[in-house]
Amino acid sequence: AGITGCFTAARLMQKGVDISVLARGDKAARLERDGLHMRDGITGETATVRLNIVRRPVAETFNVAMVCVQARHQQSLMPLLLELPGRPTVWYLGNTTQGYATAIEQLGRNRVLGGFPGVGGTWEGEVLVYADREKPTDKPFDRLILGEAHPDAAAAAGAVQNHLQRVTMNIERYVPIMAWHWSHIAMILPLAGAVYQHDQDLDAVVADRALLKQAMRATAQGLTAIRRAGYPILPRTLNVMRWIPAALGAGKIASLLQSDFGRIALAGHAATARDEMHSFAADLLSLAGENAGADLREVLSGI
Repeated sequence: AGITGCFTAARLMQKGVDISVLARGDKAARLERDGLHMRDGITGETATVRLNIVRRPVAETFNVAMVCVQARHQQSLMPLLLELPGRPTVWYLGNTTQGYATAIEQLGRNRVLGGFPGVGGTWEGEVLVYADREKPTDKPFDRLILGEAHPDAAAAAGAVQNHLQRVTMNIERYVPIMAWHWSHIAMILPLAGAVYQHDQDLDAVVADRALLKQAMRATAQGLTAIRRAGYPILPRTLNVMRWIPAALGAGKIASLLQSDFGRIALAGHAATARDEMHSFAADLLSLAGENAGADLREVLSGI
């Protein structure tokens, strides 16, 4: 029942998916009593959604378990996942650099999926403030990233994809899923590094055009390092980021950081997940090795 879990459950529930949210203690009681209070950070629209709360997921059988926590907390959930009856498909939704080898070993090669939610957000008291698109005129959230962690899970990935597409969710499936994760991490870490250099003061970041140009060069260097490590850049359209002039890219980054989406989904996440970002930065530099460019090293050193 975190930001990603609550938001994703609310949206899927609104589309008619039978879904429950794991919560305990005061949070479970509050969500049952008051519902989930949500505010669209782009339009200001508010809503209250009544989620189906489950405290003991082992008391019933689920087809899919969606794990919406930071990578560093995933292993702590393994005892619960192993206890779930019916051996459901386990779909990890979130950034990762470590991959899924441990989950595959413990859960089985045909059960583990990876992916990412299409939203960012923050809590303001008991209100979930979310950003699921850059502009009010853009289509609201309907996208989830999906990919099998092992080829043996292709059937499970296909079943999830088909089910959610039937309720008009846009499912983007990528194989290998770790190539998508590395590409995404190479995109977000330079932004996070720039935000941290000015203590999350976005106005100061936007005003520092030299830093934004460096972040753009660092992004290109990170994507190049990933390719040299043997991963394709996914989605393939991100390859253009390796060739965009730094000055042009800096302008696009500035516009993004000045938007409500940038403030909530990007800077907001960076502020609450610095430990995770620090770990990812170390892993990206390790993956890049001697192929890590000077700008990439400098920008990531401040995370």
